[in-house]
Amino acid sequence: MINTRLVALVFVLFFMNCKSQKQTMAPPYPIISMEKTTCYGECPAYKFDVYPDGEVTYTGHKFVDRLGQYKGKISEDQLSELKTAFDQAGFFDFANVYSASLTDLPTTFIYYDNGKQNSKITDYYGAPEALKSLEQFIEDYIESIDWKKTN
Repeated sequence: MINTRLVALVFVLFFMNCKSQKQTMAPPYPIISMEKTTCYGECPAYKFDVYPDGEVTYTGHKFVDRLGQYKGKISEDQLSELKTAFDQAGFFDFANVYSASLTDLPTTFIYYDNGKQNSKITDYYGAPEALKSLEQFIEDYIESIDWKKTN
């Protein structure tokens, strides 16, 4: 009888330990992120994240075709294509902030982590053409993903 109770206790502790490990695991952080904010007009507002395993998320806030939360998956080749676009644009050579004393413009926040370094850029006004081209590439890329609504 004691052996049966001991075995049952071991199983309970084992499964409790497994469950607690799953709950304490932190979700992976995005390695690429782009967010566009609203303006006083009808500027598209959304957030796009790319995770190391190829999972992608999109949250449409205002003036976009996809409102709400969406998920998708991209292949390793597609992820590599995105990383290459950041590298070719010279992402880590850009300033951290491009701004001016103007009102009513949307802001683009763009983040990249290549595993060795990371940077977040705030683009309100005056960013170089190479950064604007990268932002447009990402916007076009978002449209190519097979999105599934999550809410």
